[in-house]
Amino acid sequence: MLNLIKIQVGQSIRLKDGTVGEVTENIGDGIWLQLRNPENGEEELVHCEEMVELVEQPTN
Repeated sequence: MLNLIKIQVGQSIRLKDGTVGEVTENIGDGIWLQLRNPENGEEELVHCEEMVELVEQPTN
């Protein structure tokens, strides 16, 4: 289970449908995150039940 309170802007989250979105805002309530869809650039509020995991960014 993700602790959404600790998620920061710039991190990536995988959703149930396989989409990976970049966090653009953490609402701070532990339930909603604002994510940017990399395919179309649109932002949307996403509910915690749609989130599967935090996607770690590769280190160089």
